[in-house]
Amino acid sequence: MAFEKLIIRARSISKSYEHENVLSDFNLDVWNGSIVGILGMSGSGKTTALRLIAGFEKPDAGVIEMRNEIISSEDIFLPPEDRNVGMVFQDYALFPHLNVEKNISFGISKGDMKSGRLEEVLSMCNLEKYRNKFPQELSGGQQQRVALARALGPKPEVILLDEPFTSLDAHMARDLREEVVTLLRTTETTAIIVTHDQEEALSVCDIVSVLEDGKVIQSATPQEIYLNPVSQTVANSVGDPNILKGFSVDGRVQTSLGSFVTAYNGALDVSIRPECIELTLDNEGSYIVTECTFYGHDQVVSFSNNKGEVFRARSLPNTIYESGDKVTVNISEATTFPSKI
Repeated sequence: MAFEKLIIRARSISKSYEHENVLSDFNLDVWNGSIVGILGMSGSGKTTALRLIAGFEKPDAGVIEMRNEIISSEDIFLPPEDRNVGMVFQDYALFPHLNVEKNISFGISKGDMKSGRLEEVLSMCNLEKYRNKFPQELSGGQQQRVALARALGPKPEVILLDEPFTSLDAHMARDLREEVVTLLRTTETTAIIVTHDQEEALSVCDIVSVLEDGKVIQSATPQEIYLNPVSQTVANSVGDPNILKGFSVDGRVQTSLGSFVTAYNGALDVSIRPECIELTLDNEGSYIVTECTFYGHDQVVSFSNNKGEVFRARSLPNTIYESGDKVTVNISEATTFPSKI
């Protein structure tokens, strides 16, 4: 999917609280109509980045632009109400004393109310039959729909979602994710989603920006992030790869699972996804199965070499592996990057 117009641009953003650096040289590009994920562990600065873009707080340094106009810098600070940005909070932040339709209509202008915007939003979010209910009478998923509807009501150019599905059970979160993505695509609304959930980031977003220690260390498509991480941190943030140590000589790095081509020299980390490892039962094999975990749709097989190092392969459940089985290994893809000192 190609995006042509840059709607948000953040450059060299820093933010500290009581001398603790939360963001440092944070950079982000958001294209019109895209869904961008900011992925990181707790404390990495994700929510702070969202609050700075929304205008709830001011950066200590750096520039944020929206539609090629500066909305935050050392000399300029546009308040939240003038940014045309909608916010969906992690705890929903609904008004408990207002029913659904009054929560949603809170930010809708009188002119848009007269033109039927409330009914439009209630319909698109499947909330018509809940319009007279209060937040405490709704399930978590229904409350999240109301929070999204309230954010969409004023027709914002960008929606910001802070860990939007964290409080929901896995099944409900998956269903609601699909609804939200469909809604954002249908309304052509640009969105930034803050999350620590790798599945959420990979399945929902057009671009994923991986955050570590307040800095974006890689920003790319989900496929690029998953298959070609630039560091061990990125590799671990989107899966559970096998990370091997090696040293590159003449364009090849030797590891415990074989030799691989690399563009780097010296000490390297080699990331091999479990699904990129094919096992074959072989009485003469050099590796031994230590454990097999069955998930139904696939299985994860742990195996070791003669040094006692343990690795993981993920495969379809067709072949039954048992502890002690000897196997040979074929690796379809490996990613290399300089070891982190």
